[in-house]
Order: sequence, then C-alpha cells, then structure tokens
Amino acid sequence: MAILANRVRTQNNIIELSKFIIYSAKKLSTSMLVIASCYLLYFSAPKIITAGLMEVAGKSLSAVSLVYKEAIQNTKFVYNKLLYFKDLESENLKLRLEIASLQRDARLASAAQLENASLKQILNVTKEIKNNFVTAKIVGMSVTPFTSSATVQGGVEDGISINDVVRGERGLVGRVLDVSSNYSTIMLINDHNSRIPVITNNSKFKGILAKQGDDLKMIYLQDDHTATVGEVIYTSGDGKIYPKGVAVATIKQITHEGVFVEMLENLDELDFIIVESKK
Repeated sequence: MAILANRVRTQNNIIELSKFIIYSAKKLSTSMLVIASCYLLYFSAPKIITAGLMEVAGKSLSAVSLVYKEAIQNTKFVYNKLLYFKDLESENLKLRLEIASLQRDARLASAAQLENASLKQILNVTKEIKNNFVTAKIVGMSVTPFTSSATVQGGVEDGISINDVVRGERGLVGRVLDVSSNYSTIMLINDHNSRIPVITNNSKFKGILAKQGDDLKMIYLQDDHTATVGEVIYTSGDGKIYPKGVAVATIKQITHEGVFVEMLENLDELDFIIVESKK
C-alpha cells in the first residue's frame, strides 16, 4: 500500500509541474503584451510599427492561450486516467487480500473437518444415517371397507423402494407396498392390514395403531395406561420399518372399548406426498 501511495504522489507532482510551466508561459506572454502597450503609449512610434507590434503580440497571446487550453485538457485527461488506474490497482489489492483470507478459512475448515472425522473414529461414533426424499404426486386413491391405498407417480427410477416411509405435510401417511419403474402403491395407515408401532407423546405408553371396523384404534395398550384425549402419538421405532418420532395421529376418544385416534393427515386433501428412501 505504501508503494501505491508513493506512485500516486509522484504522478500528482508531475501533473502539477506541467500546469505550473504552462501557466508561467501564459503569464510571460501577457506581461510582454502589457510592456509593449505601455511603450507605445509613452513614446510616439510610427503607426505601422505600432500596428505590427500589436498584431504580433495578439497572435502570440492567442497561440499561447490555445496551447494552454489544449495542455489543460490533455492534463485533465491524463490525470483522470491515472486516477482510474489507481482505483483499479487499489481494488485489485483488496481482492487479493480477500482471496487470501478465503483460502485461509478454507484451509481451517478442511482441517476442522479432518479433525472431526478423526475424533469420531477414535470415539467409535456411528455414522449418520442419510435419508433421500422424493416428492411424488398422488394419481389415484382407493379407500374401501377392506383396503386403503394410493398410487403415486414415482418409482424405482426415482429411488423409491418397498417399505419406504411416506409422509404428508403434518404426519405419517403410510409405507410403499409395491413399486414399478415409474409408479408406486402405498398402503395407507388406515388400511386393515396396516400395523404401526406407536407411543404416546406425554404418557409414553406403547401400543399398535390398527384399523378395527370403521375406527382407527391404538391396540395392545396397557390396561393401566394414563393416555389422555388430545395427546399426539408418534411412531416408536419398533419393528424397524417406521423410524422413531414420526407424528401419526391424535387421541380423540377413550372408552372401555379402547383408545380411538384420528389421523393428522386428511387423505382427501392430499395431492403430493414425500417418500423417505433409506437407500
């Protein structure tokens, strides 16, 4: 930066010197014209000499004035160019400093990542489970007293496979029952063949979500459970098909016949679903 400042200071000194020389020449010509005029006023000279001197002085002054204007314009042009290149040089220096800073940060991040991986290996930390999500459009739905299923536009070519978990905006929808190249069939959670291990959110009692008759119920629940109406139930993670912690339904009624629940998702309003692939 000090070198850049000295370079700009030297350029400014040259410009100022040029201005001074041109200005001095103009002042000298003007002084000569004034002296000649005074001489002619105090000493009577032949008219032809007076006119000649006046003509020469006028032409000299005009020439100097023209040279002065051109020199000033050229000086301004050069000065503006120097300022432009000075700004470019300063901006280039700033960019170099920023690049060096980013490269240093990248090296630090890479070192931290390597250190993190090394510590995980030393501590024998399990690898993170990566889930791939595929959004698919529902192209058909079949809900009968015996089955509840949906057909979606998405299959093997999209990374979908059997037993992949299917979610909606609010909670669990079901799992993939069958799959082709571009389409999949989903068993909805209110299908008679569906069995989902669940757990209550507050009271932490486990059971199985299943459809019995026309109702969706939480069965195999302990007799001394303390589940309450309005409590949300989640997948418990048992059975290794559904992951733990996915919201499924809310308890709407508790009677001597059992714990009745209501799905979080309204199947009639679903247009798209999310398939969570384990691959």
